Amino acid sequence: MLPDELLVEIFDSHRLAIMDDSSGPWKWHRLAHVCRRWRHIIFTSPRRLDLQLVYTYKNPVRKTLDLWPVLPISISYPKSSPNRRLVSEDEENVLAALKHPDRICEIDLSMSRQLALKSAGSMGVSFPVLERLYIRSQDTIRPLNIPIGFLGGSTPQLRDIHLVSASFPTLPVLLLSCQALVSLQLDDIPIAGYFSPEQLAISLSGMAQLKSLRLQFIPPNSHERSLDVTLPSRAILPALTEFEFKGNCEYVEDLVSRIDAPALEQINVTFFEQPAFGIPRLSRFISRTKEVKSPHHTSIRLTEDDIAITQYFRRPTSDSGTFRLQIPCEELDRQVPLLIHVCRHLSELLSGVERFDIRALPRLSMEGDEMDTTVWLELFRPFRGVKKLEVTGGLVSSIASALERVTGEMARIVLPAMRDLHLFDSPSVPASIEPFIAARQLCNRPVAVHYEREDSLDHSSESD
Repeated sequence: MLPDELLVEIFDSHRLAIMDDSSGPWKWHRLAHVCRRWRHIIFTSPRRLDLQLVYTYKNPVRKTLDLWPVLPISISYPKSSPNRRLVSEDEENVLAALKHPDRICEIDLSMSRQLALKSAGSMGVSFPVLERLYIRSQDTIRPLNIPIGFLGGSTPQLRDIHLVSASFPTLPVLLLSCQALVSLQLDDIPIAGYFSPEQLAISLSGMAQLKSLRLQFIPPNSHERSLDVTLPSRAILPALTEFEFKGNCEYVEDLVSRIDAPALEQINVTFFEQPAFGIPRLSRFISRTKEVKSPHHTSIRLTEDDIAITQYFRRPTSDSGTFRLQIPCEELDRQVPLLIHVCRHLSELLSGVERFDIRALPRLSMEGDEMDTTVWLELFRPFRGVKKLEVTGGLVSSIASALERVTGEMARIVLPAMRDLHLFDSPSVPASIEPFIAARQLCNRPVAVHYEREDSLDHSSESD
């Protein structure tokens, strides 16, 4: 008795519920088998109900392809477990599906070198409805070499590219034709899959819909910084909100000098090595981003292996945007000088920060002769607007020793706006900090000192 329009709404709600539960592809064919009327309603609403023929494990193409109307094909072999591999029957299934390139909307599979070679001929044609491409190497040791000519035809609807441990020499050429691309994720890029920042920037130019860009190289990611100051006009990526990079410092410096992303919300950068020349171009790149050029909260984390700097930005359209920079450094006495080196290049971003956190594991103590504690004062220099400073773990004594030297006129200069100092896991005020408190009182810049346990930290509100 229900009208057709209402049944379509019910079917679509069922489809969306299945997608939200991540319980595999929507098995619309079960509804189509209920009765002739339901089958008619489903087949007359293929776009609304996103009807696809999904070919995956234990679902051979040749036995079912002719049983249904001409619908888009999804080649979907998700990596549901680390040890699941395509067997010969699966590879034959993939090759059979690739004989219908005009219908394939999704390719998601782990490729062996043999399958890549066998499919090279089928993949060199146009894929007019392909929207998602997720290819990863089936070999856990050797990267996948994607043959030249792979996707050499037209792919005007391609929206999502995700490659893992794959060398794809003609990728920049493919990207030039992917103007509808929304997400580009290249993980574990091997040495053989290297492409220059200039090639990538040219390939990305004109991508008005690109929202997410992730590049993760396999070390070593060798690249020499370009000294060319007469760069061509930058590629404008107006929709880009997420940028993630892992690799060589010089590479990302060259790349960000060639692109502008005014709508960025999340920036995550990890270096393989310590930056020898600083990060001036990365700093200018962030400054050109309208929404995230004025952080209100900086958090520094020190571990036994690396340092990480996270900037939190207030944004009118969401709770917070972030810029996170992670750099390897195992020598504890080198970590603070490295932080100073980086913060000098980020000084324009740091002057307006109001909250500053410094965190380390309790066992990471920097007392003794290993480090001159006065280097903390140099680190504090860019943070002229900080009102609240929190220190956690094994750094409390080291920073207290540095503040011991802040007396007289220096009390006006070091963290001049600070009103609250929180020392976590410190049972009482270190004696050395009392002269600093007195000096701030004399220059009419009082500081309230709070002593708390680390478990009282509200980690859920780091962006407050």
